Amino acid sequence: MNRGSSDCPQGPSLSVILCVHRANPWLQHAIDSVLEQSDGDFEFLIAANACSDEFWEQLQAVGRGDPRIRLIRTSIGQLAFNLNVLADMAHGQYLVRMDADDVCAPTRIATLRAHLANDPLDILGSAVSLIDGHGHQVGLMQFPESREQIVAALKRRTVFCHPAVAIRRQFLLEMRGYLGGFHSEDTDLWLRASRHGARMANLPDVLLSYRLHDSQSISSGAGYAEVSAHWLREFLSKPDWYTLQGLMIALGKAVCKRFLPRGAAYRQGPEKQERER
Repeated sequence: MNRGSSDCPQGPSLSVILCVHRANPWLQHAIDSVLEQSDGDFEFLIAANACSDEFWEQLQAVGRGDPRIRLIRTSIGQLAFNLNVLADMAHGQYLVRMDADDVCAPTRIATLRAHLANDPLDILGSAVSLIDGHGHQVGLMQFPESREQIVAALKRRTVFCHPAVAIRRQFLLEMRGYLGGFHSEDTDLWLRASRHGARMANLPDVLLSYRLHDSQSISSGAGYAEVSAHWLREFLSKPDWYTLQGLMIALGKAVCKRFLPRGAAYRQGPEKQERER
């Protein structure tokens, strides 16, 4: 296990942030994939949100012995607000998102650090591999790479895989953090970031394996409704052809969602709606 050393490449300091509120069969693998990075120079903040006492004890055992891990327990049940707690407590210049059922590529931290050292973006994402509950690859998700491509695609598709991004901490604080939402706090952030001229990009490298399984809330109707509300805000704030298109597309997806089979968005094309806990 690489616990960091002076030989790590120079670049911005990083804080990996993960929220979890219950045990799952993939949690240990997710945590190990972070701790076993080729570049081990980072802190690892894990928030146990609205969890049971039994799970909190289990989580303390998982993190025992590695000085990079900081465990935080909160009584807040919603992901967005726990991410804000971790952002406030983190020491790194960049916040590297991670979910409790996904798997980091071994060079994820090294790749992000090297790119951000040369190009200090506000948001940096990557391509992701889609895996099933057994870890078998079932697809590949690639995203628009440049800011111009991201802004153009934002009105019609997901432009970042939320657990695969690194966000400049000071930028997130200036944006007043995540603003809530049960399923779409990430889309809300991308919209606000775009409006404020954020420096954004995606790497073509696959740096995360994103797990699909029956226990997650994939592409829920409530999520589509929330995205429609975000676009309505954007349109009312700045009524133009771009925001009108975004609003109409979001409304169309929300109306049509009830006719789509569960998980169809993952398997029929490159677009992917985020799931949150």
